[in-house]
Amino acid sequence: MRKVVLAMALISAFVFGFIMVRSMAREMMEKSGKTSDLLGKAVKNLKGENLGTITDVVSGPEGRGAFVILTYWMSDDTQRRIAVPFSVLSCQEQKCVLNVSRDKLVSEPAYGSEDELSEPKVAEDIYRYFGVQPYWTGEGTKK
Repeated sequence: MRKVVLAMALISAFVFGFIMVRSMAREMMEKSGKTSDLLGKAVKNLKGENLGTITDVVSGPEGRGAFVILTYWMSDDTQRRIAVPFSVLSCQEQKCVLNVSRDKLVSEPAYGSEDELSEPKVAEDIYRYFGVQPYWTGEGTKK
């Protein structure tokens, strides 16, 4: 019984710590202007096709900004949100460029929630889907 109570206390402390780190990371990015500069920016591919709009910035496994959330319309009534690693975006002025086809974007594996993006396995799968090495693995920047 004591082990169960201790385990639950440790899990609660971990969850509380994660929420605090995520909140602090987002607050620091907002103060530096990085998040507010990205929110609402249009994202296009190299062909000039509209891929969507940046609607959020999400922390990764180490608590630092790892993803932008890109929202796009799949049809007239269906919107989709996907996570895109920062390192694959090139942003200037009022738009960002993402070097992927619309088809690749549509077939990206979905994530369940933004909290799920802090799980190393989920985050690594998304990074590798876009052909980049996750920064927290220390294995370099490109696959």
